[in-house]
Amino acid sequence: MRDLHRLRVLVEIADRGSMSAAARALSFSQPAVSRQIEALEHEVGAQLVQRLGRGVRLTDAGALLADRARDILSQVVAVQQDLRAMSGLRGGQLRVGGFAGVNAYLLPQSLARFAERYPQVRLSLSGWTTRHHAADLRSGLIDIALVTDWDLTGEQACGLDVLPLLEDELYIAVARDRRAGRGAFSRGELHDLAEESWIEGAHPDCLGPQPEFERALGFAPHIHFQVGDWSAVSRLVEMSAGVTLVPGLLAVRSSGKISLHSLAGRFPPRRVYIALPEGRHAPAAEPMIEILLEVARREGALLASTAIH
Repeated sequence: MRDLHRLRVLVEIADRGSMSAAARALSFSQPAVSRQIEALEHEVGAQLVQRLGRGVRLTDAGALLADRARDILSQVVAVQQDLRAMSGLRGGQLRVGGFAGVNAYLLPQSLARFAERYPQVRLSLSGWTTRHHAADLRSGLIDIALVTDWDLTGEQACGLDVLPLLEDELYIAVARDRRAGRGAFSRGELHDLAEESWIEGAHPDCLGPQPEFERALGFAPHIHFQVGDWSAVSRLVEMSAGVTLVPGLLAVRSSGKISLHSLAGRFPPRRVYIALPEGRHAPAAEPMIEILLEVARREGALLASTAIH
């Protein structure tokens, strides 16, 4: 699973000529693409990509592997299509685990597309947070789940296959009349929020790992509200009752009464992964993965075209 994805990254770089273009096509950040290539180079024991100014050039080894990768990936797709045609996915079920940030837009779009293509598969969606998804996947209670890197620390990733889905930048959300315009906070302006009431959401749509977030802000936020419902969080921000941290998945469709400000360079984006039981994938899981990647690319393009940076 991971190796095939790294091959896809290499092919995108070969076809598009730069890390940044490949990152946009895959809905990743450029550092994430670089990490995938570094991991692939480590696996094959050869340099695959040379940096040239703002672009890149594949080495001879990289060009060879990219050509072979295209064949491998096309064969994998063909086999998957043949197997689906054989089985028709006539019946069965797919139990999906999500969380509020993806349940708002990304998962409903994905589930609707899946239901249209495979109407005889029973779909179910469970989970408001992701804290129990790893255990539920290992025990067979769900078949596929969306989780974040905040959920895959230590032993939590054991027994799972994980595939990167997207990188979700995080924004500070304040009432629009509190600070005009959109853009990045300066260090001094961040300190203006030290006395504000902060809103903590339900994991993983929350303030994130607290020590890292406090270092990014330069102070410990005063958390006065703990609210799991994004609509309630949004209303509190709109009415200047508090400020919070909003993932890009939700920020891109936020109210016009909310001003969003980037923490890029201070607080890392939240990475969202597709997780499955290791070596035990439900027949309907692979087509769902393809649909999730399709929808994630569209969501990434929507975020990139929205002026909230």
